Amino acid sequence: MKRCLLPFCLVFAITTSAQAQTNAVPALAVVAPQPGWVVTPSVPATNEITFAEFLNEVAAANLDYAAQRYNVDIAKAAIALAKEFPNPTLDLGGSHELRYRGRKEADPSTGEIVDQSQPDSVSVGITQTLLLGGKRKWRIQAADQAWRAAAATLEDFLRNLKLDAAKAWAEALATQRTVEQQRKAAGYLGELVAAQRLRLKVGDIGETDLTQSRVDELQFQNDLLNAQNDAETARLALCTFLGRNRGRTTFILRGKLEQEPRAFDADRLLGNALQNRPDLIALRHARDSVKSGVRLAKANRVPDVDVGLNYTHSTETKNFINPTPAMHIVGMSVAFPLPLWSQQRNEIRTAQLAAEQAEKMLQAAELKAEIQVRQTFSAWQLMQERVQKFRGELLKGDDDVLAAKRFSYQRGQATLLELLEAQRTDNEVHQSYNDALADVAKALIELERAAQLWDVSF
Repeated sequence: MKRCLLPFCLVFAITTSAQAQTNAVPALAVVAPQPGWVVTPSVPATNEITFAEFLNEVAAANLDYAAQRYNVDIAKAAIALAKEFPNPTLDLGGSHELRYRGRKEADPSTGEIVDQSQPDSVSVGITQTLLLGGKRKWRIQAADQAWRAAAATLEDFLRNLKLDAAKAWAEALATQRTVEQQRKAAGYLGELVAAQRLRLKVGDIGETDLTQSRVDELQFQNDLLNAQNDAETARLALCTFLGRNRGRTTFILRGKLEQEPRAFDADRLLGNALQNRPDLIALRHARDSVKSGVRLAKANRVPDVDVGLNYTHSTETKNFINPTPAMHIVGMSVAFPLPLWSQQRNEIRTAQLAAEQAEKMLQAAELKAEIQVRQTFSAWQLMQERVQKFRGELLKGDDDVLAAKRFSYQRGQATLLELLEAQRTDNEVHQSYNDALADVAKALIELERAAQLWDVSF
């Protein structure tokens, strides 16, 4: 027995090992780039651009938006699919008897030799399914409402895309202003150090004052480098909203960060948001589409009818057992299923639950939209107050103090430390002002996102 089983075990082991080696695909081979793929890198460029030009290019070249547009086309194709009728069925048939084919026998009554072949038949028929109960109507309506939901979702995507791009623009513009402010301060410190070297040579100041000036100049140069890095990061972030050819474009932004005064009414904002926000409109269309699905499920309880028309031709036969002439037969058939086991109860219940879920989702989204409007309105008001404080006496007073300290230092009425402290304070105030302008712009963008408005400009 062992001698008999040994060859079989050896063959099984060899086969299993070979199959394992065949199925074992290296992981690197799966994730490796395919030789037919073509990847085109972006081209370096520098471009001056305004806010309006930037938004127009976002709408025209953004790759995510281009991908989202296919959802509308797919939903529109689904409407055309819902309008289609079932295809008819063509039935072809024929019969040919083999047992008596070619057999000849004598007729018992006459003795005549007669061919005993049985008649041949050829049939052709067509069957069409008739949709009853309004199935096609509700199917088309559900697809149309789904298409409207997809269109509203696309509009909401573009709206949020433009608002996100506006926030990125505000951030880039604020960092650009900060670089200008830091460059101005670093330039003044450079001039101060050069003047200090001359004063040291003539003996007006000591080595300590020159060293202190040089240390502060280096600190301001470091702050300038950090500001330039932030500005470059913000400018590169703008490229993500555009097409691939903008991947390495250095943008020089043209615009102002200050926003024009606006007056909003919270109740009007709330009413406009609930009525016109495309994300809520999309949810309403989706809810209506699901409700149409309920009616479609109820319509499916009515069975469809298959109506058929058939033509059959039989050949002539003269056999003495069953002589028949050639015949032409036209028939008609009607077939429909008997709803004995499935009566669409579960399908209808499933559709009803989906409709209830869609209604709750809409109510939750409306509640969130209302809260979002109130939150963003409150945040915008606070940011407005913050900017007004800067625009009042803070900026002018700080600039006046710095100018006075510079004048006093030149005449020996102020110390170097007082001058440097005034310069640092002025830098911090202007930095905070730029941050406040960016924050109020972002708060306005979020308010208009929540309230379905669009009048942002830079």
